[in-house]
Amino acid sequence: MQLSTLERLQCPIPDCGESLKLAQGDRHFGMLACTGCSAEYPILAGVAIVVPDAEGYIIVHVKGISKWVRDDQIPKSIRKAYLAAKKAVEKEHIEEDLESDRVNALYFMTHYLNTKDAQVGVESPEIKEIIVKNWDRGPFSVVQKWIEETGSKKAVELGCGVGGLADRLAGTVQEYLGVDSSFASIALARAIYINDRGINEEAIMAEQGIPADLLQGPLSRKINLKQLRERIRAPKNIDFIVGDLETPPLKKGHYDASIVLNAIDMMGDPAVLPRVQKSLIRPGGIVIQSAPYIWHEQVAAQLRKKLTPSKSKDVTSAQVIEYIYSKNGLKIEKSLPHVPWVFFKHLRQIEIYSVHAFLSRI
Repeated sequence: MQLSTLERLQCPIPDCGESLKLAQGDRHFGMLACTGCSAEYPILAGVAIVVPDAEGYIIVHVKGISKWVRDDQIPKSIRKAYLAAKKAVEKEHIEEDLESDRVNALYFMTHYLNTKDAQVGVESPEIKEIIVKNWDRGPFSVVQKWIEETGSKKAVELGCGVGGLADRLAGTVQEYLGVDSSFASIALARAIYINDRGINEEAIMAEQGIPADLLQGPLSRKINLKQLRERIRAPKNIDFIVGDLETPPLKKGHYDASIVLNAIDMMGDPAVLPRVQKSLIRPGGIVIQSAPYIWHEQVAAQLRKKLTPSKSKDVTSAQVIEYIYSKNGLKIEKSLPHVPWVFFKHLRQIEIYSVHAFLSRI
């Protein structure tokens, strides 16, 4: 992690919220400690893991961590449990979790390929037509336009994935911090933008690929990291950390813009998100949210209960989420009901979502 990022972090443990300091090691492999409750948060391969239960996180996310971190670099206190979890990890055939190589490859395509690159190897005229028409009209383009219009200079993105939005915002914002629960996603984002010399990123990225013709393997088209770095841009002050979306380890009221894309429908209680986003922005700052609303039924039932019986009839997901944000003191200023989001899975398969996006302000 960038040591300057410490100024923007706080302990994520409820009822603490004190500042953090570097207690051991360095920004590549070290340990952060809370100045209040003394809780510790490891830095592995440059990735700060700032979640309430950091040790439990490392064991659960062993699949993503093991690609970037040697066994002897895991904290000794949990190494035995970590190795047992690592031994139990299975090779994935399809996307199983956010730490899998295939999932991160799919998100890499969506975040970083341009319209021309996305068509490489595609022979289907129908798929090409969808790509040409919709690829560059998705949520990233909408957010880029809104950030430029509002002149926001400090942005935080919760659920940043592999970090593609940072490239789009580089011409406007001066400070960007990406937060995600996936170690593999954050490590990949940092490898693309930050180029830490303390980690053998070139060797790791040489193994990274994106799905093409799956006969040749699930990650069959190699990524040229050098060419990618030459093409993308980065805000002057940029970093990525592992954090929980519901309890992000971030100091309150620091940002001009709080952004969450395509994550609210994955949360157990979506109503938490507007409160979290609102807490992170300064007076006059903006909140941006988007999602296709692919709800789990238990979550949908919970959302329906938040409405009065008269309001719950014939209401849409977009109306419910705008209502919840409004109830939390955020005034909706811009709203787009249908933004196309193309998710490229391989040469013969794409998914296209209709995403609802809106900008709100205190």
